Amino acid sequence: MAEAIPAPKKEVGPSRGRFHLLTLFGIRVTIDYTWLIIFALVLWSLSSGYFPAFFPNFDAYLYWAAGFVATVLFFASILLHELSHSVTAVRLGLEIPEITLFVFGGVAHLSQEPPDPKTELEIAIAGPLCSFALAAIFWGLKLTIQGVTPGLIVAVFDYLAWINVALAIFNLVPGYPLDGGRILKAIVWWRTGSIERGIKLTSDIGKGFAWALMILGGIQIFAGSLVGGLWLILIGMFLKGIAASGYHETVMKQSLQGVPVRDVMIEKVITVPPDASLDEVIHQYFLRYAHRGFPVVRDGKALGVLNLQQLIEIPEEERAHKTVAQVMVPISESLEIRPDVSLVEALQKMGQEGWGRLLVMDGDRMIGMITKTGLLRFLEIKGILEPPAA
Repeated sequence: MAEAIPAPKKEVGPSRGRFHLLTLFGIRVTIDYTWLIIFALVLWSLSSGYFPAFFPNFDAYLYWAAGFVATVLFFASILLHELSHSVTAVRLGLEIPEITLFVFGGVAHLSQEPPDPKTELEIAIAGPLCSFALAAIFWGLKLTIQGVTPGLIVAVFDYLAWINVALAIFNLVPGYPLDGGRILKAIVWWRTGSIERGIKLTSDIGKGFAWALMILGGIQIFAGSLVGGLWLILIGMFLKGIAASGYHETVMKQSLQGVPVRDVMIEKVITVPPDASLDEVIHQYFLRYAHRGFPVVRDGKALGVLNLQQLIEIPEEERAHKTVAQVMVPISESLEIRPDVSLVEALQKMGQEGWGRLLVMDGDRMIGMITKTGLLRFLEIKGILEPPAA
């Protein structure tokens, strides 16, 4: 799946819940810790179920060796599927900061929505085409070694060929967020000129497909297949959640498009001095104003931002001796935004950089601040006063 979900950069420390695996073509590949669950389940099911059932009379360690190789290559196939989305997107001018492998497969994080239906279509179709190509390669390898190597080795390539076909077909279901949904979205967008119609249709189909998976999972449970049924229900719940949020996310972005930052920014910004101790800013600023962060300013010049995250990582006994300047995030381009850019760009930058607030800069002068909380409040009020058309 290729999703326009910003890959957040944390303000302090590594990404929570996942670890960095490698970097390919400048794209960070991370693994969510939930991925270890599905890796273990696939390895167990292949080594103790699939291979012994269809290819008996081998030693147990050989089944586990074959299962391990097949599992690694299966997830390598998923990575290549997501990488094909990413490489295509980069070729078309979009930034792909990260690919994440997690319990339900993988996702390529697009920094923004594709600007036109042609770009959307090219990115979406790259994944299934890659999976079909991998299936053909594994099938060719199987035919090449068949009859000259042990049947268990042939079985590994046979499994990889069919699982890649299944992966491609599953992703071609025309429901958001699957690749087929994004393909259909691009077609509807191209034919009607409305991205909202495309995402509304594919979100509805995606929710219907998710319900079908959950119902099928319930039937499998009653038929005695507890693990398989629960797995279908979990996948259905996951897809339903993303499908339901897809349309609302698009509507949200349309609401923010064209509205400049200067119209929503906070003009009278409360700032903290860099020489104050952490104890002072806790009692005089954080507890008094109940904000999660403040710009750090000296003589009218913005030096950085102090967030709640920095404070809580400092032991209480050290807060009286450490100053704001010692723990603040220094001013940088990632913390700044111009007053004339749209709120969509501001929201995307907050997501990509991991900040909850940005300093609005007119040249070297800070003229205001915009926060994620303020954006959400603006959306809420705009939705009440100007509800989107159904």
